[in-house]
Amino acid sequence: MKIISVAKNIAKNTAKNIAKSVAGKPPIWIAFLCVFIILALVVVGIIHLAAYFREDITVSASGHQNLAFRVFYLENDIFDENPMPPNLNFLISYTDYIEIDSSFTASFSEEMQIYYSYHAEKRFVIRYMGALTGDLNGIVFEEVIPLSETRGELVSDRLDFNRGTYTVFPKDHIGLYFEFVEDQLRQMAEENVVAQGLRGFSADLLIDFTHIIQAPGFGLNEVVTQGYRIPLTTEIYTLSMTGRSNFDWAGNVAGSGATITLPRVVIFVAVFALSVFGLLYTIKLMRSDCDKKRREADSILKKYSSEIVIYENPVDLEKYKTMTVPDFNELLKLVINLNKHIMCYRDKTQTQFVTIVDGYACLYTINYD
Repeated sequence: MKIISVAKNIAKNTAKNIAKSVAGKPPIWIAFLCVFIILALVVVGIIHLAAYFREDITVSASGHQNLAFRVFYLENDIFDENPMPPNLNFLISYTDYIEIDSSFTASFSEEMQIYYSYHAEKRFVIRYMGALTGDLNGIVFEEVIPLSETRGELVSDRLDFNRGTYTVFPKDHIGLYFEFVEDQLRQMAEENVVAQGLRGFSADLLIDFTHIIQAPGFGLNEVVTQGYRIPLTTEIYTLSMTGRSNFDWAGNVAGSGATITLPRVVIFVAVFALSVFGLLYTIKLMRSDCDKKRREADSILKKYSSEIVIYENPVDLEKYKTMTVPDFNELLKLVINLNKHIMCYRDKTQTQFVTIVDGYACLYTINYD
């Protein structure tokens, strides 16, 4: 209550000072300013309260990578179907090329700022034959060949990648394997190295597709890498899947974006009270000014009723040259000296006094608004 009382006094004094500075003009702009401040405070208050009482939001996202392959054989007298059925084991000596289709889809529980990147690559690796499990253990040589790469950002609740078809020719890499084996044997002979129990080497071609999905505003950061492993140094082979094909993510976003503290409440209440009482006091001043002008018009009509004729319609001033006087007493001088009468017209907005002198309309108007 003390804060409101202080704000009320400040509002009154402020309104009085401003009213004096406008030299008797109705301070309408002050009322508009107060209304604007009040509306702005109401909007800010609603936003802060909504943010303060809003519960934490649970957001989620999921993504899935889809891969498919087709093995095409060279022309031959045994196999008449191309591409080969994917459920079979394949023969490297018959293989001409392999087509791999890659696509990726991610969905989000709500729209968010998403940053994404994608890259596809071939990796030719030679490993020691002691590690035939298909993992990366025992690698002695690796060559990485980029296939494609892209990155970007968007605001959406869905993300779709369809990178089309990649064509792989396995035999293009077998020649490099033979070069490696030949050079390694030559190196052992030149260096007079004896490797007891050496089981030889094997070669694999790995096709990897990597998608990185990030939404920093929600704490989302997922990497999905999936691909195929193609053995090159065995006659009978299959395409085995590597990596993982999907992700599922969920997180909480703090709902309260505003902190309500006592100093903020005090300032808010003080400014709001100042604006409200300033508006009310300004309206009071405006109404008081209007009433004062009405009383002036009533007083003139009562005091000089014998010299004033009231008309139902306003005087047609277009017929005369109009001259305004600053005060009714100036008009009264003309009436007395020239023995004229005063015409009056009044409505809800004004009272108008007119005296016609030699083609001139001498006018004194009291506007209520």
